[in-house]
Amino acid sequence: MRGRLTILAKMLALSVRADPKVASLVGVLVVFGAGALALTALAQRWVVDAAAGEGRLAVGVVLAAVVGAAGLAAITISTHVQNNLRNDLSDRVEVLLNQEILTSASRIPTIEHLERPKYLDRLAMLRAGGASGTRALSVSCWVAVETAATLFGLGLTVFLLADVHPALSLLTLLGAAPLMLGDRGDRLVQRALDETAEAARQEQALHDLCALPGPGKEVRITGNGWELSRRARNLWASATRREVAAQVRGAAWRWAGWICFIAGLVAALGITVTMIRTGRATAGDLVLIIVLAGRLGEQIDATLDGVSRLSEAGRVGRHYLWLQDYAAAQTRDGRSAPYRLRDGIVLDDVAFTYAGTRSPALREINLRLPAGSVVGLVGVNGAGKSTLVKLLTAMYRPTSGSIFVDGVELADIDAAAWRERLSGAFQDFVTPQLPVSEAIGIGDLSRLADRPAVLAAAERGGAAELIDRLPHGLDTQLGRAFDGEELSHGQWQKLALARALMRPSPLVLVLDEPTAALDPQAEHAVFEQFAEQCAQVSANGGIVILVSHRFSTLHLADHIVVLSDGRVTEQGSHAELLASGGEYATLYLTQAKGYQ
Repeated sequence: MRGRLTILAKMLALSVRADPKVASLVGVLVVFGAGALALTALAQRWVVDAAAGEGRLAVGVVLAAVVGAAGLAAITISTHVQNNLRNDLSDRVEVLLNQEILTSASRIPTIEHLERPKYLDRLAMLRAGGASGTRALSVSCWVAVETAATLFGLGLTVFLLADVHPALSLLTLLGAAPLMLGDRGDRLVQRALDETAEAARQEQALHDLCALPGPGKEVRITGNGWELSRRARNLWASATRREVAAQVRGAAWRWAGWICFIAGLVAALGITVTMIRTGRATAGDLVLIIVLAGRLGEQIDATLDGVSRLSEAGRVGRHYLWLQDYAAAQTRDGRSAPYRLRDGIVLDDVAFTYAGTRSPALREINLRLPAGSVVGLVGVNGAGKSTLVKLLTAMYRPTSGSIFVDGVELADIDAAAWRERLSGAFQDFVTPQLPVSEAIGIGDLSRLADRPAVLAAAERGGAAELIDRLPHGLDTQLGRAFDGEELSHGQWQKLALARALMRPSPLVLVLDEPTAALDPQAEHAVFEQFAEQCAQVSANGGIVILVSHRFSTLHLADHIVVLSDGRVTEQGSHAELLASGGEYATLYLTQAKGYQ
């Protein structure tokens, strides 16, 4: 209950923030229309009674006309104007809500949550389209207000029915049967949606493999599109069967509730007719009951729909609050990052295990990375090189052990402040479909519009010649999806390298397979430029971490660390490791033979 109230209060605050005037007007219109049905029913009873001589005809007709007109006006205004204003306001609230969700997700300092199925399922349910997801949340506060107004109208209906005969008020109690039994049906549907969330996410992932241009080439050349489609179809069918079965059971509960109400309505009409025959009720009373009973179903249905939508909002809201709490728990204030490294980085008995796995990816890592050094990380695939880089860049926190930066534990340094002093190019680089200047400039947002800085980074990253060949140079739009230029994988990597070199003096520069997509000639030219960049970073006390499978690129490193099965097996200079005849020497000589 507290969670639902928190959600409603939050959505109301967002509504006021989006447009306080419209929010106030919608609230007034809801209240204004709350008693419209009762006014209309009273007006019709007065007209009938006046016409039957149950009072002064002229006064009754005039009063009934005034009251009836007011009731009809209230219904018309609340139905049209209120709905239009509310829908527009809800659209704006949904925009603000999506911004909050993305902000919360992006401010989580690590990336570990992006690999947790529980987090991904909750985020997928939040981002669901249609009447679910953020849409259900954005309208929830107004659904609550309208449901409360409907309940107020029901209260007036009870009062008017009891005025004819106290037993008739029981009709509204029977009207609660669809409400309670319908809520039970809704819970069945919601449970099914929660249980099929992962299957729905898997189906979407398989669908994307078939529909998106990136994987399209491999899917078509291997001819496995039909198999992917079959699996996606099976996942969809399985999830849909469970959801439809839950919806059928839910509908059965709702129908049971309506049968109870209809039986009560028939009994109420029978009681009223009997009272008219004995002179204890008037024809106007019968009209009143018929009008109220006829609209009572609509009121109950509106209440039932409101409760159902609030229940859906509550389900989605739990995921929203969970995300907010999770982000808050993961985010903590820390110390500022050092301006310059004096001693370096020390890893003390560091181990790391990925969530959902048992075998550690790293274990017993004890290293010292001196300030001003160029460190090479070597090892076969799966040795733990990229995981170690993620720990050093605070993308993950060690499962055990500690990382120290100039004697201060990295966990105590604000993650955002630490990353502002880092720079890097990764093997899984992004391909931002932006103008070239921005695709490079986002490597240092403070200098995004600094074209000389962008050109200098492009020169250091080996992308200057590529930019010169583009039709509009730095202003060239990238990506066919936006009617721009399409680049090869190697050309995208050159832009990624330039982006990594935008920050002039990072504390740590990570180059994770920085030339994997380049041909040997381009790789040689880039590494000649890297030598100058590494020297500049080292001179400022920074550390360059070079991860590569190509041993020819490690001549820049003055200290090489060999990883195997998550452990450091060797470390030293290139000459020292060759002389020791260990794993490094074996790998180096094996690769060298391949080039002979």
